[in-house]
Order: sequence, then C-alpha cells, then structure tokens
Amino acid sequence: MTTRSLYTYSWDVAGRNTVAFVDEVLALGLNGVKLAASYHAGKFIRPPRAGQVGGRVVFPEDGALYYEPSHSHYGTLPAYPHSDPAQRRVAYDLADDGRLALSAWTILFHNSRLGAEHPELVTRNAWGDGYLYALCTMQPAVFDYGVALAADVAQALPWQSLTLESPGWAPYGHGYHHEFAQVRGNVWLDTMLGLCFCDACKVTARARAIDADALAARVRNRVDGYLAAHVDAAPDQAGAWLAADLFEDLELAAYIRMRQERVTELVHTIRQAIKPETALYVIPTVQRPTAQTWLEGSDLAALAKVCDGVEVPFYEPNAERVIADGVDTVRRIGDASKVRAILRPGVPDLGDGAQLQPAYEGLKALGIQAFSFYNYGMLRPTALATLAALR
Repeated sequence: MTTRSLYTYSWDVAGRNTVAFVDEVLALGLNGVKLAASYHAGKFIRPPRAGQVGGRVVFPEDGALYYEPSHSHYGTLPAYPHSDPAQRRVAYDLADDGRLALSAWTILFHNSRLGAEHPELVTRNAWGDGYLYALCTMQPAVFDYGVALAADVAQALPWQSLTLESPGWAPYGHGYHHEFAQVRGNVWLDTMLGLCFCDACKVTARARAIDADALAARVRNRVDGYLAAHVDAAPDQAGAWLAADLFEDLELAAYIRMRQERVTELVHTIRQAIKPETALYVIPTVQRPTAQTWLEGSDLAALAKVCDGVEVPFYEPNAERVIADGVDTVRRIGDASKVRAILRPGVPDLGDGAQLQPAYEGLKALGIQAFSFYNYGMLRPTALATLAALR
C-alpha cells in the first residue's frame, strides 16, 4: 500500500484548530505527517494558510525540541525544549486526534546552539577551524546525545516512526548565516573542507593505522595550492579530481570509510535503544545526487540493514533526474521496500506541477511505496493542491 505524508513544522500548526488541520491534510490524499521533533536555526518564508498564526517570515529557535523532553536522558549535551508551550503541544494534539500516522522528524547533529556552547565537540577541518553548526559524530558525547535524543523522542509520543536527519557530518556548504566566499565551490573543494580532523577523529584513525596528521597535511597542501591558483575547476574537473584522490590516496578512502562505519554504528545503537514497533528511518544525505551520501558519512546499504530503511530527498529539477537517482539508489540498497522518497512539489525542484506526477509514478514503478512531500508551511496553495491530484 502506498503511504503519503507531509513534512510539517510545529509553528505552522500551533494555535490552529487541530481537527481543521488534519482535515486539510486528509483532503490532499495524505495519511501522515512528518513533524519536526527537533530542529535547527533557519529563515523561512511561508505563504498564507487558513487559520495561520503569525507572519510571513519565521526564524526557528535554534536547536529546539518540539515536545516535552525527559531531561534525565541527557548527559554532556542537554535538551532544550522550545520556549513556546504551544509549539511543544502540537505533537500531542495530533496524536490525540489519531487520524494521521505520526513520524518524528528528528535533527541530530546539525545544531549551532550546542556547537556554540561546546566548541570542543564540533567538526574541525584540516586547519583546526571549528564548524559550530556541525557536531562531530565521532565525539563520544555527541554520539551519546544522538542516542539519548532518539530514545527520548521515541518514548515521548506514540510515533509510528522516527526519521533521523544529520546523523553524520554536515557538508561544508550548508547555508550557514551569511555563508560567503569569492571562490566557487565544487565537490572536490567542499569534500576537502568538510573532512573532520578533531581529536576524536584522529584517535579513531590511529586505532585503524591511519595517519590522520599526515592526511590532514596533504589536505591542507592540496587546498591551499588550489586557493592560491587563479583557477576555478569546472564540475566535471572537480569530480575527476575527487575520484582520483580517493583512488590514489588509500588513507583518504579509509578515513571516509571510518566515518561511514561510525554513522552506521550510531543508527544501529539507536535501533537497539527504541522499541521494536517504532520504525526507524534515516535521511542519509543532503547531497545531490544521492550516491554522494558518503560525503556525510552515510553508507546507504549498511544503513538499510541496521534500521528499517532510508528516506531519500529526491530534490531534483525534473522527473527524469528524480527517476535516474531512484534507479541508482535502489540499486545500491538492493531492496526498494527499504527506500522512502521525499519530493518537493515547489521551487527549486518540481515547481512545474507537470513534473510531479511523472516523478511520483516513476519512483512507484521502481517499487518505492512510501512518499513524503516537503514542506506544508512553505508550499504555495497551488503546489499543495497538486498533491491531491496524485494517483
């Protein structure tokens, strides 16, 4: 049976009549919501909705939890419930209504609030620069926080599933406040800048006979040489450079595999920590295409084995690219039933309503049966209406 859900933020539902909201979602032909249980900072513009509370631009509270956490679960990194009780109440009201399947969309380690409070736990590049928006999964305190958060969310409400996002390392380019450069980004440069060489990563590497200090020195040399040169690599050149470095630098490849194994270990530990009847899915990447998920430490096939599956953002500008990415993703995992799809019916992806139906049908033809659409509060009414037309 095909399931269809709508990604949703609490601030787009808080203060509204819950029954009316659920009626609206059901009228779109959807049977579930993916409600943000924890979320990071941002800046969002939202079109008008019937019964909407608040204005047009939302700045979410950084690193907040949208339910009532059990503080005893947490250690070095604490839980921060959202300051607005109405936003914390949304999940409970939807559960009480009971007509929609509820999934807890849970952001793990993309958290600038905790990063600013605990700079010793953030990702550090080859020069030692800390990325405060990205906690390092290799750090034991961060790992423990991820397990505690997931277990806490899972027991707080009768969720049908948990959808974990950012279980690994955020890529270098991730829309940080006033993110700026006068050098064009590319997949090679972003990969080199996104590698973490914090103390925990170095200790783990040393145990695997990887000389992390020497690898960091090579990364610095390569990137500094590129930044000093008056060139901008074209996308195909940057992709070839990255492939060549992975092939020629065996320690680089081993280092990336080390990161993948850590993320798989985390998800496996979370699966063991929550009750069996709560399904566990992972959003493994924000990369396009999905095959580059390893940049964040995700191993698609391995993750699909230790949890119920992966939920993939097929964020592409047309149906042809969506279906091609779906073909490759199913091939890598080996089982279409382990893949759930996320589609964006609005810009910058399938903004043309004519593209949504063939993308949806193409993924269904591959055997994918679970779909979610992003995001209720940000889609124009015309884009939302296209969901009701899906068959």
